Amino acid sequence: MENVKMLQCPACGEYTLHPKRKELGYHVCINCSTTEPVVGITTVEGTGDHTYNDIIIMDQSRARAIAEKEAELSGRRAHIEMLDLDKDEFAVSQSIKEEVNKALED
Repeated sequence: MENVKMLQCPACGEYTLHPKRKELGYHVCINCSTTEPVVGITTVEGTGDHTYNDIIIMDQSRARAIAEKEAELSGRRAHIEMLDLDKDEFAVSQSIKEEVNKALED
């Protein structure tokens, strides 16, 4: 495997940046980035035998605004679930279990 020397992030000073960062389109590390995660919304287009699936990629705030407006116009309540796949689910689950056990013991 090729040994790549990482570069220092100008925002936090950590050595986490790949030397090709400018070519890849970023200038700070993931921890310092202010870019929102993106979501994919699937759609079914066409009619009858001529239907096809499509996917629209957009940032979370735009997807949330569209879902809220759609719910408002249809008279429903918006049920929006955004998954954060970067979080450690085991740690979150464990902390919830600990809080429940603590509450039950009191």
